[in-house]
Amino acid sequence: MATSVAQEEQPILNGNISEPQTKKLTYLPTELLEHILCFPVLTHVDICNVSCCCKRLHDVSHGRGKVWEHQYKLRWPRLQRFYRQNESCDWLREYKTRHRVGIQIRRTVESISKRFFTEVPCVGQVLGDSFAEIESLGMPEHFCEDELLFILNSDKRKSLTLKYYARKILYFLRQQNILRSLKTFLEQPAEQQSALEGAVLVDQYCNPLADVTLDGVSVQLDEIIEKAKKMLRIKNPSHPSLRIANGDRVIEDFELQRQVLFALNSVLYEQLQYKGNECDYYNPLNSYIHQVLLRHTGIPISLSVLYMTLARKLGVQLEPVNFPNHFLLRWCQKPRKSEDIYDFVYIDAFGKGKQLKAKECEYLIGHQVTADYYNAISTTEVLLRMVGNLLNIGKRG
Repeated sequence: MATSVAQEEQPILNGNISEPQTKKLTYLPTELLEHILCFPVLTHVDICNVSCCCKRLHDVSHGRGKVWEHQYKLRWPRLQRFYRQNESCDWLREYKTRHRVGIQIRRTVESISKRFFTEVPCVGQVLGDSFAEIESLGMPEHFCEDELLFILNSDKRKSLTLKYYARKILYFLRQQNILRSLKTFLEQPAEQQSALEGAVLVDQYCNPLADVTLDGVSVQLDEIIEKAKKMLRIKNPSHPSLRIANGDRVIEDFELQRQVLFALNSVLYEQLQYKGNECDYYNPLNSYIHQVLLRHTGIPISLSVLYMTLARKLGVQLEPVNFPNHFLLRWCQKPRKSEDIYDFVYIDAFGKGKQLKAKECEYLIGHQVTADYYNAISTTEVLLRMVGNLLNIGKRG
């Protein structure tokens, strides 16, 4: 009965019963096929199998790169930050490269415990050899780091030996990369060096596994800047600092500069409760800029770098002073540069932004000093003092 009904419903053309048309997957528009192939349940193996079925599906899989872009970002989401939005890229080639790097990195890490199971030389030699092997691959560094992070973040109760060596290699790898970045930074002309960037590099070297970036730190500083501008807007709606972006100009008027520093002190030390860590002065966390921003406490040099950077972004030029035992900033009170120590006001960022005259600074350390100690120093010298502080803390145990 069902058969006869079906036969009755079939159209008749020229006295003949036409064959029903068969709908095929390949008849679908390219955009719809790409959408189907981008379903999250499909892996790269599935896409490879589909692309082998016929030329049409092969062209859809590889033609515009949408499918492999989706596979790449789905499998390695941490790598998205290395690509600009809508960037033209050969995603299949990127996927293959990252996949090969993963295999090689895992092979290198797995070989360490086998090679040094019976006799372990010094840690530096183990890591140095492994680092040389990874460098010899000639692969992008961020691919290598991503695979090591993937090993570390996989099932936490399994492959503990693999994770142990992956962590060691990642630590060593990042430190070597940061050293190169620091070398490049120090080779720049002095006027192009930023104390904040240098402090971030020191922080990154000492905490290579922490998520510390210049962009991340800058975002936090911008939030403080907005709070200071909000206060300035209330006190002086026409203040020029409200129109300054990233310290692109310097305010010349001293009264306007004073208003900036007053607002900065109010925000930092009253609203946000930043303070010098007198109770735990020799804690190395006081020297790391990301920890200063997190804990709202630090030592004179780290708080001075923070204060100086914020002031510069608001149009006030402050200079670092390598005062003995207590790092300070100086604020020139003359329209033109001066070398007379009495032409400056000295700012104690550790002491809640207190402003001091030259001779008052000596009360901070309890003895007199020569005029040389009131001179401004370069960014390189600031970093040397930061590193020296950390070395001294290490010697204290």
